[in-house]
Amino acid sequence: ESAAPTEWITGFGWDETLWRPSDLPTRWDIDEVTTDHPVFLRRTDGHVAVANTLALKLAHLTSDTKTGAPNGILRETAQELVSSVVPPPTPEKLRQAIEAALKDIASSGITSVQDFSDDSAAGGWKDFKIFEQLESEGKLTVRISEWLPFNEPLQVLEERRAAHPLSDSMLHTGMLKAFMDGSLGSHTAAMLQPYADDPKNSGLPQYEQSKLNEMAKERLAAGFQLGFHGIGDKGVQMALDAFAEAEKDARAKGVKALDGSDNYRPRVEHAQVTNPVQVARFKELNAIASMQPCHLLTDIHWAESRLGPQRAQHSYAWAEFLNHGVKLAFGTDSPVEPVSPFRGLYAAITRKNENGNQEYYPAQKLTIEQAIAAYTRGSAYAEFAEKEKGTLAAGMLADFVVLDRDLTAIAPEKILGTRVLRTVVGGKTVYQSN
Repeated sequence: ESAAPTEWITGFGWDETLWRPSDLPTRWDIDEVTTDHPVFLRRTDGHVAVANTLALKLAHLTSDTKTGAPNGILRETAQELVSSVVPPPTPEKLRQAIEAALKDIASSGITSVQDFSDDSAAGGWKDFKIFEQLESEGKLTVRISEWLPFNEPLQVLEERRAAHPLSDSMLHTGMLKAFMDGSLGSHTAAMLQPYADDPKNSGLPQYEQSKLNEMAKERLAAGFQLGFHGIGDKGVQMALDAFAEAEKDARAKGVKALDGSDNYRPRVEHAQVTNPVQVARFKELNAIASMQPCHLLTDIHWAESRLGPQRAQHSYAWAEFLNHGVKLAFGTDSPVEPVSPFRGLYAAITRKNENGNQEYYPAQKLTIEQAIAAYTRGSAYAEFAEKEKGTLAAGMLADFVVLDRDLTAIAPEKILGTRVLRTVVGGKTVYQSN
């Protein structure tokens, strides 16, 4: 109601699985609210969006495409057809948003993040430049390892890496992020077999394997760590196959990892649906399972029906990974989920919904000590920083939080109510509760 005439309205966070009936919204649904403003709204996982008729018109989408238009539903990269014509926020608005996010992060007890703002050379790396500005002003309140887009040309990636010191423990560039597939919630995660609740659909792989392999080899040989989003078992398989080819090539060329070893620490982000053979291959490749237990709290209501029981027992397989010696790194995947780690800790040790009345394959539960280790030591290891952070010890960075309860000594359901009393980064208090 307060938007100026013809001003774009954008948003994020809808989830049709919470509605009855669970139908995707279309442009006609949005048109019922407004036809005077172009509207672009992303699903909670970021893998599907809906646009109204005016937004489609401004994007020149007037004929059908295999990815969803003109009904307004845009899956995966098809979203870019509309998002590319949405006016970017002003630098002032962008800084305000980043500062708000930093406050949320500090109050949630987070001292380090790994960020993928989808910055690009074409966009002028605007997010990273604001991070640099905040750091120069002494206002950066969390350590940031900024992931770079895997698809950028190698020369662009090397220039971006050289533009800021990698030795800066507060802010530096990190791994290269690529998307193998979409998400389970939107039925776009790539599966080896069709979805149990959508038998004509196996998801949307985002690469042709041979091209992915060549790109991975080139970038690993140039000294970049690789981190591939893979949610479905086919997406995970694509990542592992590319890692194997890239590692073989790098060793043949004598390329060393960031720590000078031959352990390149490739990462699969999410790894929600795997099978035992893939878990063993993680170990063989020294691949890291970078996972977010809080996703189970969102997915628990429909995951088994979507996957079927055989696949479901190997989904969100935290214990299976640990039992096979695979390194676990936990996070929250904000803004897809709230940034607070306590929901994830609860999910990891209970495999139950937040009401405690639904359980999901409890054999995959962790102990509280294992879950905390994955959030701390595991995540530090995943960015080659385990010698600087991840544990409280003499000589490590002075990053720590003070909580209102001992997470190792309370009933699991009490974890959800945890309050952060103080957050300290580099010896400086960045948040203190009233």
